[in-house]
Amino acid sequence: MRSLLLLALVSATAYASFDKIKDSIQNPLARGFGDDIAWIKWEDAIETALDTNKPIFLLIHKSWCHACKALKKTFQQSNAKKAFKKLSEHFVMVNTEDDDEPFEEEYRPDGKYIPRLLFLDKNGDLLPEFKNKKAEYKNYAYYYSSPADILNSMKDVLKHFGVDIPETKRGDKLKPKKPEGKKKEL
Repeated sequence: MRSLLLLALVSATAYASFDKIKDSIQNPLARGFGDDIAWIKWEDAIETALDTNKPIFLLIHKSWCHACKALKKTFQQSNAKKAFKKLSEHFVMVNTEDDDEPFEEEYRPDGKYIPRLLFLDKNGDLLPEFKNKKAEYKNYAYYYSSPADILNSMKDVLKHFGVDIPETKRGDKLKPKKPEGKKKEL
């Protein structure tokens, strides 16, 4: 009986490990931030952005960072996953982890903290006006802890470049109706 229990435990552990390995093989650049996103390497970002005429979404995080893991977890459990996927199609998506981070100072506009999310133009230049509007910490403008805040910044960047995303707009049925007032009699 003990050996059967031990075998079941080993099998469950191996199966869980296999799933993690399989996910990393399917999309090794996702690093837990969405296997269905077309992530690319930082080295290819600017060339791809120039070819596709898209802005760059640059996520900088570390594998050992608690705040980074928390952000990753909120994306995995969030209803924002579908919206993130849709908006990501209009960006060159870069997900750097650990030593993949760009070393240039322009990508550290207010420090080396993590996670840090920067929006860049197609030339790789920082778009400093796109920061977390609801930043919990005044000195960390590119720190995001909520998928909703990330989605809002993504929409702002796309609006800046004149990209219209009909899926993110409310339909007429979803808009609040204005209360009908009494009509003036003539």
